[in-house]
Amino acid sequence: FSKSKSTEASEYSFTLKDKDAYAMMITEKIQISYEDLKSIALENAREVAPDIRIAKQEYRKVNGNYILLLQMDGTIHGIKFNYIGYYSATENGTVQLICYTSNNLFNQNKPDFEEFLNGFTSTD
Repeated sequence: FSKSKSTEASEYSFTLKDKDAYAMMITEKIQISYEDLKSIALENAREVAPDIRIAKQEYRKVNGNYILLLQMDGTIHGIKFNYIGYYSATENGTVQLICYTSNNLFNQNKPDFEEFLNGFTSTD
């Protein structure tokens, strides 16, 4: 993993070794409701993938944390992408942990994505 450049929205970037699979973490101290966080995530994704759509959404409890899972599909520069992410909103701020790859590689990378996401713990 690496700390993202100051010009990027994400604070940290991750790459699955020897694969075309990626993740990013965005943290903010702003308190946002889950519904607003979902809308903001969708709006931000729409800036790079105008056809983005939510394929799956559900609330989960992971390592004692209440999180929103969003799986989104869209097209960036002609390439179909899939995103799966955990979104956490507390009084201390928000965390977006998002994994992504091209559509044709998503299913083979999904187990690694889920293992990575399920390692999420809060630092409240």
